[in-house]
Amino acid sequence: MDPNNPYAAPQVALIDEQAPPALSGWSARQLRLLGWLSLASILSTLVALVAAFLAGDAPGTIAERVGDWLSLFSTVLGCYLLLRLGAFLQQRFAAGGLGVPIGLIVFFSLLSELLDWLWGDAISTSLGWQTISFFGVLLLLGLATLWLGIVLVRIRDPYPALRAMAWLEVAGGAMFASVVLVLLAIIPLLGGSLAMALVFFRGARELQGQPAG
Repeated sequence: MDPNNPYAAPQVALIDEQAPPALSGWSARQLRLLGWLSLASILSTLVALVAAFLAGDAPGTIAERVGDWLSLFSTVLGCYLLLRLGAFLQQRFAAGGLGVPIGLIVFFSLLSELLDWLWGDAISTSLGWQTISFFGVLLLLGLATLWLGIVLVRIRDPYPALRAMAWLEVAGGAMFASVVLVLLAIIPLLGGSLAMALVFFRGARELQGQPAG
């Protein structure tokens, strides 16, 4: 009510802003760390791509070894971050249906890295059964990523960054599943990793000052 006009109608907010829930087992520090790790994953992926480009077709070079190890590091770190994201979204947004697609992404991501280490030369030099099997794994990985994106799109009232991540996962997963557009799929998938970092940072801001339960 306006103190200068006693006859004025009382002013109230049309929509009450709800405070974010206190999430058991989470703290702002943990989420900020996950956000920075997401950015580190993006950086390591970019460096691995540059190293692979510099190595070219020359096997055994330092650039090739750096690219291989950074690629493995990025994959393992990305799987860990995705698992943590799924746990956070299940508590923060009561999101369901994340377990299976995330589990499939982790499995096929690690499997693709293993096959690349075992069959690297065979995959790059011939169209044999190893190459066909490897691209079959990439197809399944793309479909699992597409599935995850669809599940994320269905989350109600998400952060803007989470909504962006959902559509980037849909686009990247569809491109990855096509096999033909695997290289171009890196662009939306890296964008999805950046959006994931923003999701963690947004969650950290919400939990600022709240102790972990």
